[in-house]
Amino acid sequence: LLGRKDMDKAILRPVPPKKLMTQVGKAMMEWEMLQDGDRLLLGLSGGKDSLALLHILLEKQKRSPVRFEVAACTIDPMTEAFDPSPLIPYIASLGVTYHYVKTPIFENAKSGSLEGTSICSYCARMKRGALYNCARKNGYTKLVLAQHLDDNAESFLMSLFHNGQLRSMKANYTEKKGDITVIRPLCYVREHDLKEFSYSAKLPVINDNCPACFQAPQERRRMKKLLAKEEAFAPNIFNAMRTALKPILDEEILLQLADFTKAKRVKGRPPPSKRKRYTTRENQ
Repeated sequence: LLGRKDMDKAILRPVPPKKLMTQVGKAMMEWEMLQDGDRLLLGLSGGKDSLALLHILLEKQKRSPVRFEVAACTIDPMTEAFDPSPLIPYIASLGVTYHYVKTPIFENAKSGSLEGTSICSYCARMKRGALYNCARKNGYTKLVLAQHLDDNAESFLMSLFHNGQLRSMKANYTEKKGDITVIRPLCYVREHDLKEFSYSAKLPVINDNCPACFQAPQERRRMKKLLAKEEAFAPNIFNAMRTALKPILDEEILLQLADFTKAKRVKGRPPPSKRKRYTTRENQ
């Protein structure tokens, strides 16, 4: 974990590279992520991606004609393996409204709350629920998550290989209760670009050393290796995947695909040429 000296080395208000700002700006515009008066709550784990996104949002707040608020929330699962508390003084120094929420996720898991799921999926579900609760309690209109293009590509392959579905993480959607919008402004951004910015700016990145994560099946890591191997032969693969994935980042199209997959073939069903086509936003 980071000590006080590491925190002091961090550049307080680093300016994100133009490339990152352009890609995030494009995603926000294409997916209509930002409206005047929005109150954004960033899920801040302390990893390189969410810390980079925090500074991208702060820089965009300075430049954009759209007026919006930025706050952050960290969920502390209360385990010795992961202590995000060093973020508290750092975020305070930025002048950002910060919600630090402690919830005994691991203790609850040990007490039998897993309900047949792995501890990793249980932890992720509990953290997301805590973020929703924080957003609702404090009147935030949008929850901002830091998954990037690499995450989307890996999720797509995992869903394709193991579930037989064309799915990935949506760019902009409304939570089931209808009161919170979830946005992913990094959906066009590569992981290595976020890593380069975070470490060059000496952001106080906190590594997750949870032993449960290391013991769990590393399917996402396998997908990452597969994509890296293919990228060595096809350097443009992620640009191609960015374009190919756009339709399934759309909530409405994902719902249509789910209905289409589940539909049974019945007598009198119209031929393929007359069925409704699933189009991207750009073609509508």
